[in-house]
Amino acid sequence: MATQYDREWPIFVQDRRERTIYLTQERWEHALDHPGMHDGLLDHVLETVRKGRRSQDPYDPTKFKYTRSFLNLPMSYTHIVVVVKFGWQEGEPSIANNFVLTAYLVERW
Repeated sequence: MATQYDREWPIFVQDRRERTIYLTQERWEHALDHPGMHDGLLDHVLETVRKGRRSQDPYDPTKFKYTRSFLNLPMSYTHIVVVVKFGWQEGEPSIANNFVLTAYLVERW
């Protein structure tokens, strides 16, 4: 399993609908501040974006949460949640600017 230091940043991944989303090293380091998060979960976070269930934030229509369950998470956590901000870079033509804001662990039954 690759660590954050073995990777080229930013990391680009596509979700199930082929939307390109990127994760910067700065946002990954922010995610590592959440309880239970560690470097070994980076591949799970990327898989959550690729294959997770997507739901729109009720207060910000440009934010979405991707959620996926995993069996081998630390402590009693059962799911990873990845928050993604969707947007556009200005210019002609407009370019999608979809990026990970954070990721964290939750316990769900």
